[in-house]
Amino acid sequence: MSLSQSGVPLFAGVEDVDDLFIATMDEMDKEVVSHLTIEHPLWKYYEENDRIELRDSIGLYVPVKLLVKENSTVKDFTHYDDVDMTPQDGLEEAKFPYGHIIGTQMYSREELVKNSGPEQLVDLVETKATQLKESMNNFFNTRIMGSQLADGRQFTGLGRIMNPTLACGGIDPAAAGFGYWAPQSGVKTGGGQYSLATEMRLGLRSLFRKCAYQGQEPDLMVCGEDLFDKQLDYWEGKVQVTLVDSGSKTGGSGLSFKDNKGKTYIYDATLAAKEGWAINTKNTPIRIHKGTNFTMTAWEKVKGKEAKARNCLVYASIYTKRRNMNGKIVFT
Repeated sequence: MSLSQSGVPLFAGVEDVDDLFIATMDEMDKEVVSHLTIEHPLWKYYEENDRIELRDSIGLYVPVKLLVKENSTVKDFTHYDDVDMTPQDGLEEAKFPYGHIIGTQMYSREELVKNSGPEQLVDLVETKATQLKESMNNFFNTRIMGSQLADGRQFTGLGRIMNPTLACGGIDPAAAGFGYWAPQSGVKTGGGQYSLATEMRLGLRSLFRKCAYQGQEPDLMVCGEDLFDKQLDYWEGKVQVTLVDSGSKTGGSGLSFKDNKGKTYIYDATLAAKEGWAINTKNTPIRIHKGTNFTMTAWEKVKGKEAKARNCLVYASIYTKRRNMNGKIVFT
């Protein structure tokens, strides 16, 4: 007989159905849980390139130390000079709080009774598992690409990190001394925008140069529809291969492909048609709590209801170590 954590039968009077349900779930969980992944090109890229950090323990937020001013003790000297021992306090801290997402699978006593046959029970479980998977997918995708500010429930979205006008991690780039804490802007020297039709490559080269630091530059370009199509037209003509040959794959919201220099381009409907985000994913990772990495909790009886439920959990944070190694461009 299946018992709740308190030792009371989960569904008194239908113990046979209850036992069948638990046995069915134990078997199906081997496949169902492994399918609770995020079907999105950006997430897939992060997975394939080890940009998802799994941590056994987490705090309230991911801290990022910021250098506010230069160390004044760095200078030329001879062996007769005294070493400058001036204390240095030019550090600030950006904070990227974890967000917490939960989804629930619930089965009522009535559902179990009406679906007590083995095949009916499997169909019921598969339907609800698929519903949970797709809902977690859609919700997590929205949070990844969103511009929300972390508030203890939500985590910071990439849309906020990539917007040069918004505060991020508790640091406002408009504040004195923090002008560097913003993504690069893909604009001309005089402040004008580049034309997608005639200046796409010029605009992107300029943006990548601005983002480059210590030999690194953005490795992922997220594109709106018009920019993605223009990139496809350009690279198909240059490398003379099909999309499949160049490593494209279907993702949850469109296509992705890799150019002959190793840079990956993905389409996402969140962005405006002529907008692009150049992301240095090594310095802008996703951190997940290993114990809640889309993990299913144990089944429990729902208080006050003839039902049993369990939750799917994920605690996550998207953060950036150097915000100005990323960039945003909007073409005309």
